[in-house]
Amino acid sequence: MPGGEQVKLARMILSVPAVTGKLKNQFAIRCREFDVSAAWVKDRYLIKAHTDLAGKPRGTALDLCCGTGQIGRALKKSGWEVRGLDLCSSMAGSSGKFFPVSEGAAERIPFKTGAFRLVACRQTVQFLRIKDVFSEVSRVLSPGGIFIVSLTVPFSGIDAGWLHKIHRFKQPLLLKFYTAESLSAELKKAGFAIKESRRLTVRESLDRWMARAPELSCRVRREVISMVENAPAEYRRVHRVEKIRGEVFEDWNWVIFKAVFQGY
Repeated sequence: MPGGEQVKLARMILSVPAVTGKLKNQFAIRCREFDVSAAWVKDRYLIKAHTDLAGKPRGTALDLCCGTGQIGRALKKSGWEVRGLDLCSSMAGSSGKFFPVSEGAAERIPFKTGAFRLVACRQTVQFLRIKDVFSEVSRVLSPGGIFIVSLTVPFSGIDAGWLHKIHRFKQPLLLKFYTAESLSAELKKAGFAIKESRRLTVRESLDRWMARAPELSCRVRREVISMVENAPAEYRRVHRVEKIRGEVFEDWNWVIFKAVFQGY
């Protein structure tokens, strides 16, 4: 391995604890206003898509990287017995008001093998070592158990490049930028068979999103809004970017996968 590559690999390995610490700090800062930080957090159609794919309650569900517990709350309301896991103690404390939550990393799920009939993970895999997470999910699922994973992704190749640029600029802790196709490929590589998928859009205010991202400087917040408002024409078309009374809005594209582990 060339010297430069060795240094690069060493930095990646050494950076894992640092990134974990920064993630915990970032979401601890954002916890208090997280539920109102973006429309998707509490969007009823998006949450319903998750509970619909979960199907009839059949035991215990894990809300993985549960945050404030919006998905877990909905699953509990529909009849599932719910447990949660989150890296951030503030988030775990917030969702822990509604169902039992443990503090820990998704790459090392602190539950017994086969403990869950359902695992749900929303808008988090971009921060995670996905190979380790999917291995752990397959371990804690009972035979025939369901894995629901969702994420905001590009609409197509038309907007993928510019959206990637925005995400990388806004979020330096991002480990990987996923499309629907690349996330599907990761699931299949990990031994999951996709049984169903859904797509839907959520209308977001960029000003609202940035106003509740206190970990970012004012300059970065302004630049993120500008990158959307002044995006290439095709991006603005598919995201339906518009400015209303000084506030910039766009559509975010969501993909939700329902998968079952079938082995490697």
